Formats: sequence, C-alpha cells, structure tokens
Amino acid sequence: MTSSCVVVGDALLDPATGETAGPAAVVIDNGRVTAAGRREAVSFPRDAQVVDGAGLTLLPGLIDTHVHLSMRGDGINMQELIMTHPSLAVLGAVPACAATLNAGFTTVRDAGYTPAGVRQAVERGYFPGPRMLLTISMLCQTGGHGDNIFPCGAAIPIAAGALIPESMVDGADEMRKRVRTILREGADWVKICTSGGVMSPGDPDAPHHPHFTLAEIRAAVEEAGAQGRKVMAHAQSTLGIKNALEGGVATIEHGIWLDDDAIAFMAAEDRALVPTLVAVLAVIRHAEAGRMPPWAGPKAKLVSADHKASVTRAIEAGVTVALGTDSGIGPHGGNGEELLLLQEAGLSPLDCVRAATSMAADVIGLSGQAGTLRAGAFGDVIGVRGDPLDDLAALAAPENVRVVVKGGAVVKQPG
Repeated sequence: MTSSCVVVGDALLDPATGETAGPAAVVIDNGRVTAAGRREAVSFPRDAQVVDGAGLTLLPGLIDTHVHLSMRGDGINMQELIMTHPSLAVLGAVPACAATLNAGFTTVRDAGYTPAGVRQAVERGYFPGPRMLLTISMLCQTGGHGDNIFPCGAAIPIAAGALIPESMVDGADEMRKRVRTILREGADWVKICTSGGVMSPGDPDAPHHPHFTLAEIRAAVEEAGAQGRKVMAHAQSTLGIKNALEGGVATIEHGIWLDDDAIAFMAAEDRALVPTLVAVLAVIRHAEAGRMPPWAGPKAKLVSADHKASVTRAIEAGVTVALGTDSGIGPHGGNGEELLLLQEAGLSPLDCVRAATSMAADVIGLSGQAGTLRAGAFGDVIGVRGDPLDDLAALAAPENVRVVVKGGAVVKQPG
C-alpha cells in the first residue's frame, strides 16, 4: 500500500493569499503535504495514488472551531434523553464524525460532552472522523448554563454526561481542581460558561446574566496556562463577555451582546470571536418541529437579530473571526451553512474561507499545520465544484464537496 497520494484539480485556492492557480496538484507523503501548486511544477511520486478532481477547486480541509460530536444534532427531546443510555449517546459521535468529514471539515474543536475515547477511536481507525481538539467537559456554575439538574431534581445530561467529569464548579479553588481533572482526561482546551444561554433552563427570558466571578475565570485561565492550554468561553451576555475577556480567555463563543468596549478590547488584544450564527437558527428550526425544550425556541427568536448585529459590528471593527457552528445543536454535516451567514454578517467570501481555514487554525493553535497546503502541513485536501470566492455555496453543501482527503487517506472522491 502506497503512503503517497496526489490530488489533482482544475484550480488550487490558497486561503492565506487569496490566489487561485491551475491546473493544480497537491502531493502528500506519509500524511503530510510535500508540494502544492501548478501541476506542471509539481513532481509526482511514481507509486502515488492519484485522486482525480477534474472540474474541481482544491483547498485545505475546513475547520470548525465549535462542535459537539456527541450530541445528535436533530433537536432535543427530553423523553428520548431520559431513555438513552450514556454509552449509546457517545456512540452517536460515530455518524456525527462521518457527516462532518463528508462535508469537508477535517479538523474540529469539540466544545463539550465528547470523551477522549472518541478521538482515540478515530485515530486508531475504528471509524472515520475529523482531527479533534477536545474540551471534554463544559464547566459551569451551579444553576448556570450547563447545569443539567432540572426543577424536579433530576439530572438529565443532554449528551454522554456519565462518561465525562462533573461540570459544575463553585469557587476558585474548585475551579483549579476541575481544570486539572479535565486536562488529565485529555482536554486540549478548557471551556467555561461565563453567561447563561439560549439552551439554559435557568434563564427565564434571555441569557443576560453573567456567570462565574473574575476570580473563578482567572483560576481557569491560570491552571490551563500552566499546562500550555487556553480557555474558550461560552459568553452571550455583555457582562459575561467582558468578565471572560478581563479574566484572560482566548476565544468568545457566540458573543450575542458585544458592546463597543468589548469589541475594542478584542480587536486590540487579538481575542477571537466564534459567532455560531447557525446555532440560533437550528434552535428555532428544531423548536418549530417540536424537538426543543419549551424555553429554547422563544429565547432563540428573541436573540437572533441582536446576535447578527453584534457579529456585524465586530467584523466591521476588525475582530478576528473563526468559523464555529455549535453542530450538535444543529445537524452534523450542515457546518458549511455558517459560511453563508458570516458573509451576510459582513465578511468577504475570502475572509469567510479564511475563517474556516488559516484563521481558524491560528485561533485554535494549529497554525501551519491545518488550514493550509504548504509543505509540512497535514495532508488534508478538499475539492469542490465551482469557485468558493465567486459563490460560497460551493462550500456550504456537502454534496458540492466532491473530494475529501485527510492525512493522505481518501475519504471521498467522485464515483
């Protein structure tokens, strides 16, 4: 079996420069890119497997910086959750991984509920899936976003809760221990919830309230930093966002109510925003289909316009934006819809592509390895019909992604 792979196509898009050249070829050896560019300038290894992307534009595999692979993505039905064993819940990651990869997303940052065994299974070839950076647990305060104890007193986790460490934290000392625990469990990032959320049963109207004290947030950042990790914050309320930024988090997830001060701080300090615009739409759609808790749909409708306006203002101010979808709330494999929503919010088509490639890689700590096809990068290539810079729909629908190669292994190709 050859360890070399060559993907050929009509054109090659370099997200970093915005340049498109063709006809093109990408050479991958032992899982890494060795050459990429115009076909006549690239030497093919004699025994290489050739993937024919005739009529396609080649570009690096896409990155989603906010997913939940162990959540089903088809809405939340409380009765189904009660009757689902945690081991079955985590096995839902198998089709989620396949759908994500099939859509051209070869790297993800999982924002909670996925245990390290899912990543290990993909790495060992048990089933196909994207590269994963994990947060394992989603840390919250008692009564906060992520507290799954309902008014009846029952704890009903929305994913494989029994297979991951406890998520509720109160106090700085407890935060330090909990961060150390999830890092021991294999977390690459630490996720904290510094505000309520659309999905929180504890916020009666909208997620306007901050969660965690500055001392708790700083404890999480310090403990993560001690082991070379960073912190991402579910932060929807204005004060929750500001507290997260002041406490030192690296990325703000959702950012529904960013104010001018928060936006200016993020732009000046190069803190990234992961908008997850499609997540709010997914909640509304599932609610209309009767597959959401009764509080979620109305809250999603309430915040939708503010969310888009907030993201638009951040884009106009030059805040770094990375693509994230919250897939698991919405369907896995529909990740590309976020590109269209980012364009509507004000990003150019090229910057939308960058948000899902080179910029996303920078944000999650994989610069030079993911989101690029330069020599030495992961051998992750996709081929799409059409030119994404002319029409982002080329990336938005899985059926338009005709070729997917991850680490030199062919996942999807015509025929």
